[in-house]
Order: sequence, then structure tokens, then C-alpha cells
Amino acid sequence: MPVPGRIRAFLVVMAVWALAAPCFAESQSDKLYVKAEKAYLNKRYDEAIGMLQKALEQDGKNARAHNLIGKIYHNRNKLDQAEGEYKKALEADPQLADARYNFGVLMFDRRKFADAQKLLEQALTIDPQNAEFHYNLALTYANQNKLEQAAERFSNAIKLDGNNPNFHYGLGCLDQKTDKMDDAIDEYKKAILLNPDYIEAHNNLGVAYSAQGKYPESVEEFQAALKLNPDYPQAQRNLGYAQAHTSLGITYFKQGQLAKAFDEYKKALKIDPMFADTHYNLALLYQHNGQLQPAVKHYQFAIKIDPTNYFAHNNLGVALSKLGKKDQAESEYKQALQLKPDYAEAQQNLSSLGKSGQ
Repeated sequence: MPVPGRIRAFLVVMAVWALAAPCFAESQSDKLYVKAEKAYLNKRYDEAIGMLQKALEQDGKNARAHNLIGKIYHNRNKLDQAEGEYKKALEADPQLADARYNFGVLMFDRRKFADAQKLLEQALTIDPQNAEFHYNLALTYANQNKLEQAAERFSNAIKLDGNNPNFHYGLGCLDQKTDKMDDAIDEYKKAILLNPDYIEAHNNLGVAYSAQGKYPESVEEFQAALKLNPDYPQAQRNLGYAQAHTSLGITYFKQGQLAKAFDEYKKALKIDPMFADTHYNLALLYQHNGQLQPAVKHYQFAIKIDPTNYFAHNNLGVALSKLGKKDQAESEYKQALQLKPDYAEAQQNLSSLGKSGQ
């Protein structure tokens, strides 16, 4: 018989890239740069660029000016222009740690993690006591599945600044990924103690409790997340609420309370119709109920949003196979195995596809 994949309790891993603040002006610094920096900090970006361009007319090798223009372009998602300015900054001053760090952030945003790692490591060589540098390098390692190096950098960041809730949250996510649930719970609690309105930390703490079968504690954390109104941009806030509803739905599903689970998934999709994990878990619920057509629909939607979800590919294959669509099922199993070659359930489903009973 086909083997559906397990429920995937999605972890919100928030990459908080706090672009490094530029250095203060030196004794011979350009007054225009100082004024531009103040305008930048007050988010008067056009005004800042105008002053920085005038500063560069006087000194074309002003590394800090190029770096700050790069940050403004970066904030506006003009990544090509930002990259050009960061390179000019480093040509003018190879020891400008902020420019090397910000360039690393840009490479991370482009998902060029090896390049980001190199730049962030170089920035740390120049400024080894910068906690943010350690933290963001940890995120870069984690995205390359270099988990031991990531853990070391998260720990370094916490040693340098133990009062930053993001550092504890990041280490908690890593501990949770490596099934160190007690450690993850401890780090999430520290993050929440430092920032009681940390919606992602409440959510992931709920996920960790659910994994340990502590359902009342899990529900309490999800409900705490849903009551929050954190001072985040609207998109991040909606993502947090959508995830919390989804995670609460997963917990209800595990408890066999299917109607409540369905209600939570519907609430999540009302907030964020493009949230892949909600579609995936809603498909699981439909498949559990033998409602294969809607299950197929939501698996396909989840894959469209997140093509790397090998669980969804495998389970879509199971549903398609039960509907008699063997060729399509075979394609989905192969997609799952391409993403995760050692995925035993997909291997089993593929090998048994042509046998009776499939």
C-alpha cells in the first residue's frame, strides 16, 4: 500500500538581516556624508543619495559613501545597483567590514550562500566581536546544512550579546531542526522572555511542544501567537498568524479533532492564500478523509508555491495512484526522490507502483 509522508510541522526561521550601520565620520570626513547618514537613519533615502553623490564628486573613493548608497539600493531591492556600490566601497577600502558584511547579506538574499559565507567570514576577520556578523553567518551556514558551524556561530552571537532574542530564536530553530527539542524549548523561552511579543518564537515553541506530545502546552503557545499584534511589517505579521493557525490545525489533527483542524487551516488560508504549508496540511486532512480530488488540488498548490517539498510530491503520488493515474504518480515519486534520494517512503511507493494492490 502507498505510504503517505508524515505531517510536516513547518518551522518559521526568520532571517533578520540588520544591515550594519555605517561608521561615524573620521576627523577628516566629509560633512556631506555625516548629513547623508542622518538622512538615511531617518529613512529620507532620496535626500541621502543626493548628498552622497555630491560627496563622491569631491572624493570618488569615499568607501563609506559607496557603502551607504549600496544599502539604500539594497533596501529598495535594487540588487544589481547595490552590488556595484558595495564593490566600489571594497575597492576603495578592503578593510571596511560593514561593506563586506552588507555585500554578504546581498549574496544571501540572492541565495548564493557560498559567496555570502565567504564575505561574512571575511567581515568577521576584520571585526570578530560583532555579534550580528556571527548571527548572520550562522544563518548562512544553516542554509547550507552546515549545522555544527551554524550552532557555533549562534552560540558566539549569544556570548557577545545574550539579550538579543533573535539569537536565541535562531539557535532554537537549529536545535529543533536537529531534534534537540528540550534545548529548542529552552532557547524559545529565552527569546520570549526577552521579547514577549515574539510571535514566531511562540509558534515554534508550540511546534516543539506538539512534537513531544505536550498538546495543552502546544495549543497555549499557538493561541498566544494568535493574540499578538507585533510591530512587524504587514506581510510578516500575516505570515506569523497564518503559520500559527496552521500549527494549531496540525496539533488538532494529531489529536484526531479533524473539524477543528479544518477550521484552523481555513483561517490560515483566509489570511494568506499562498501559504504552502497550509495547503500541504489541508491536503493531508482531505487525504485522511478519503477525499482525493481536493487533496490533489491542495498538494499541487503547495508544490507550485514550494517545489522543494518532497513530502508533498510523495503524497500527491499516493493520491494520484489511488485515482488510477499511475504515470502521474510515478512522476511525483521520482520528483520526491530527486529532492531527497534516501526518501524511503517514496522509494517504496515507486517500486510497488506496478504491483497489484497499489
